Amino acid sequence: MGLGPAKNRYIAVGVAFVGAAVVALLWKFNPYARSYNEYIVGNLIGLFLIPMLSVLLVFRMEPQEFGFGLGSSKRVWLVSGLLFAGLIVVLVIVSRWQSFQSYYPLFKHYPEFREAFANYPQVNPFTQAPMLMLYAELSYGLYLFCWEWFFRGYLLFGLSRLIGWAAVLVQAAAFALLHYGKPPIEVIASFGSGVILGMIALSAKSFVPGFVLHWAASVLFDFLVVVGRAHHS
Repeated sequence: MGLGPAKNRYIAVGVAFVGAAVVALLWKFNPYARSYNEYIVGNLIGLFLIPMLSVLLVFRMEPQEFGFGLGSSKRVWLVSGLLFAGLIVVLVIVSRWQSFQSYYPLFKHYPEFREAFANYPQVNPFTQAPMLMLYAELSYGLYLFCWEWFFRGYLLFGLSRLIGWAAVLVQAAAFALLHYGKPPIEVIASFGSGVILGMIALSAKSFVPGFVLHWAASVLFDFLVVVGRAHHS
């Protein structure tokens, strides 16, 4: 049985307050994280733990009602695969741009990965320290899982109870806001990406297809940047 208007309004308002608080906290916290592990843990708490606890303890609902599941639409998975195939061309081109080569792979900015990037770009970090880079990509995948749960799960499905498809735009705007500090083109493009990922999530009733697409693109982009830098060094 569906929830009544009052309950849906209560959930949407609660999600809006929690979501705004998390975005504000991470806006302040992320630029000052002293290490990669601190950054990851802080974001796991903000993006995953706090929203999940509000779903379970405050709203007393199942996470599946906020898109926490695999989804049942094979068509959405097919569309996600086609989007990734088309995205490869864009990633190959953008990975050659100086602003992105200076910023990515973002692991090089943290002391935990000093060994992997000791001789970069002359030496590929994936061959210099393969296990360290495996940890980097897997842990970042966990971060992106929490990232997608927060935006395309918690915010999207929570707010859509009150404002419908407009929730796609709201979560995309918050998504773009937390890209501040990255290359300007990426910040601008992140809004459009957030809209597309939001539409996929609503169609699939799950944020997971978007997560898989996001993580696959992230890993591939790191690899393309590293290869591109090696060819120009």
